[in-house]
Amino acid sequence: MSVGYILHQAGVKTGLNPLDFNNQRVVLLRFLNEAARELYDQSDMPGSTWEEVFKVNGDQTITCPDRVGQIRAARELDSQVSWSINQPRPRYNQFNWTDMWRNLRLKYRQALMKSITNASVLRITVPFVESPPVSVTVKGPTTNATAIAETIVMTSTEMFTTNQFVNVTSFKKTTINTCDILMTDVDGNILSAIPNDQYEARYQIVDVSACPWLSISTSTLDHFLEVYYKKKLPVFYFDTDDFLDGSYDDILVNKMIQLYSEEQGKLDQAMAFDTKATRSLARKTENENRATEDIVSTVANPHDVILPRIRQGRRKYYRGYGSRGYGY
Repeated sequence: MSVGYILHQAGVKTGLNPLDFNNQRVVLLRFLNEAARELYDQSDMPGSTWEEVFKVNGDQTITCPDRVGQIRAARELDSQVSWSINQPRPRYNQFNWTDMWRNLRLKYRQALMKSITNASVLRITVPFVESPPVSVTVKGPTTNATAIAETIVMTSTEMFTTNQFVNVTSFKKTTINTCDILMTDVDGNILSAIPNDQYEARYQIVDVSACPWLSISTSTLDHFLEVYYKKKLPVFYFDTDDFLDGSYDDILVNKMIQLYSEEQGKLDQAMAFDTKATRSLARKTENENRATEDIVSTVANPHDVILPRIRQGRRKYYRGYGSRGYGY
């Protein structure tokens, strides 16, 4: 099923007409996208995750493709050794040596996939001009200002900014359209892209540990990382759009009714539909995973064996001083 089915079912329950494209359909789409985000963040439901192999060099900062949402796990393709995933804060702990070995450090999200090296006007391109033309907004610092926002209406397949940006902090458009929008610098390097099913460009920036790989690949087997991630959620707009594989549509409808009831002040009804949506999602997830054998392994850090040896040595050393209060 698809967005067309979801809007129809929600329209029957709310009294809103999804065929009223100027008014009531806009309201339904607002509830649909809010409900989809809440439901998507609630769990890693079957069908929301993906596995992909990436070529990665060590000791550098990399940009994930725009389809990558939240990274859940990573391992080396050849050796199958698992990598750790950390936030930036552990790097600044006193004992941070583990941050240097087989570790992905999630730094931040930004609008550019590549830094600007030649500050000048930016080139915005589309494959064809849509009707009405799409408006895009570029925001960032220039040589004369900390933050400048410039709006460009794509009346041609190639447009240029007036300002010379040294960085871009935001690259957005006003509506869901039918083609991707690219940004390049004056040298022709692709800096960013807004997918047609998103409102803005946003990339996950990851810092790769220095070990065990070098910054330059020296082997055909090394430097390939298998990443397990949650796919980025699109913005739902067209009737043909799908939420995952289409099997969560009725759950999504119940989530929409919850949000609609909250806005109408019907809190008891909202709580009932929230409970129903959560319960249905849990039942579907359990049904999908009923036959799987999920094994969780716990492995002690090999450095933990140092502590018992230290304690044992200290007991022997202080044994003759027990009457003086120095023993364990």
